[in-house]
Amino acid sequence: MRKLILIFSLPLFYFLLPEQAAAQYDHGFRFIRIKYTDTPSEWSGRGFGRGRGGRGGFWSHDYPTAEYNLLEAIERTTGLRVNDQPLILTLTDERIFEYPILYLCEPGHWALDAEEAKNLRKYLHRGGFILFDDFAGRDWNNFYFNIKQVFPNKEPVMLQPDHAVWSIFYDIDPIEAASAKWGLSRYDDEYYGIFDDKGRLMCLICYNQDIGDGWEHPFGRRVLAEASTVSFQMGINFIIYALTH
Repeated sequence: MRKLILIFSLPLFYFLLPEQAAAQYDHGFRFIRIKYTDTPSEWSGRGFGRGRGGRGGFWSHDYPTAEYNLLEAIERTTGLRVNDQPLILTLTDERIFEYPILYLCEPGHWALDAEEAKNLRKYLHRGGFILFDDFAGRDWNNFYFNIKQVFPNKEPVMLQPDHAVWSIFYDIDPIEAASAKWGLSRYDDEYYGIFDDKGRLMCLICYNQDIGDGWEHPFGRRVLAEASTVSFQMGINFIIYALTH
C-alpha cells in the first residue's frame, strides 16, 4: 500500500514544484561538491580525507559513495530526475553558477581566500544555496571565521523545529533526530541558517552532525543504524527546499 501511495503521489508532487526547479527536469539534479584548501583543525587535527580511498583532502570525506547513494534515494523516493554523475568544483569555478545547490563538508578545515569569498557571496546573492556538513566542537571557530569573510554583517541563526525545511517532504524532528557524527549523542546536533535580506535561506549548517556519513553507510557501522535514515531524509528535504525557494 505504501508503494502504491508513492506511485500515485508523484505526478502531484511534480505539479506542485514551482518554476525555480524546472531547469532540473531537463538535465536532472546534479550533486556539486566543493573542493577547498585544507587548514588544520583544533578538533580533528591534521590528516587527509577518507574520500577516494583516503587520498583526498578533508573536502572529499565520504566521496563518492555518499553522492551516489543520495542520488539513488532522491530518484527512488521523490521522482525527481537526477544526473548520476556528481561533480567537484572550486568556489572560483564559474560553473558553480550553473547549479542551484553546493555541498561543502568538514568546514572545520576550510581555508577561504578573498576571491573564493567574493564568488561565494555573489553565488548566494544570485539565488544559490550551500549546505555545510560534517563538523563538530571547536571546528565551529574555523567555520565561523570563514563564513564571516563571505557575510561580515550576517550571523548564523538556529533553525527552529517549525521551519518549513523540516516538513517540505519528510516530517523531521531536528531535536530528536540522531546525529551521525562519531561520538556525539542524539541531542548534540544543531542546525543553523544564514538568510538573505528577503528571508530566503541561503546557507544551511549541520553542526555536530555528519549526514554525509549517513549517506555513505546506510547499512554500515552500528552507530549509523538509526542516523542514516534521517540523514537521507534531511538531504532530500534540504535539496527540495533549496530547489523550490
